[in-house]
Amino acid sequence: MNRTRDRGFALLIVLWSLVLLGLLISELAASGRSAVRLAANLRAGAAASAQADGAIYEAIYHSLSQGGEHWAADGVAHQLAGGTVRVESLGGRINPNLASTPLLAGLMLACGAQPDAAQQLANAIIAWRAPALTKQAAAALHESYQRAGMAYAPPGKPFADLSELADVLGMSPPLLRCALPEMSLYQSGDPDAAQADALVRRALTLSGQGNVAGYSGSFPVAAITAETKSGVRRYAIVSLQGADAPVPFKLLAMGDGAGP
Repeated sequence: MNRTRDRGFALLIVLWSLVLLGLLISELAASGRSAVRLAANLRAGAAASAQADGAIYEAIYHSLSQGGEHWAADGVAHQLAGGTVRVESLGGRINPNLASTPLLAGLMLACGAQPDAAQQLANAIIAWRAPALTKQAAAALHESYQRAGMAYAPPGKPFADLSELADVLGMSPPLLRCALPEMSLYQSGDPDAAQADALVRRALTLSGQGNVAGYSGSFPVAAITAETKSGVRRYAIVSLQGADAPVPFKLLAMGDGAGP
């Protein structure tokens, strides 16, 4: 009887071991399938990103080309094998790090601000991007932000991102929504009225710069956006220095999404 009982226990142990071994094998198989799917997704994502990057460099080539291969920086979608790519000039936008006080005030006026508020906001943008001339001026700025309930003061440095404009004293969400599409941190000079939209042209007129013509920056700057058929979007900000230049182009920024 003891031997029979021992054999029964041994059989139970073997059966439980087989069950546990089966569960372990099933779990390992499931983990392996998940790892394979993850690797496939990563590989597909990397391939799509590389395809989008290739489209961006193809757009740069066409932007620098002459004759029939040239693409104008007009925002028109160009169809490629793997998706679409657009080239848009930033020459008609306003750089808040470079724009004059009258031009910034003109933009705020064009966006619907009252004259006094537009002038104050333009001054506040200048105060944000430039260091205060004296300690007394810096203290006054800090105090004005404190009175408005803000726990910070202008850094006295150029804007690193357009989103910082939301923190400028007096900037309202409606004004920001209106102004942001008309701005770029990569534009290296005054906006070109010929490339600007109606709002920027109105801002130029209101600022007394309505007769500004031609590009006054160092080189034309363009935003290139590529989107693959799988939905991957990549952007690049490019300074187009010319096909005959020692360095035909310079990448100023590159990343995922629709771009800054």
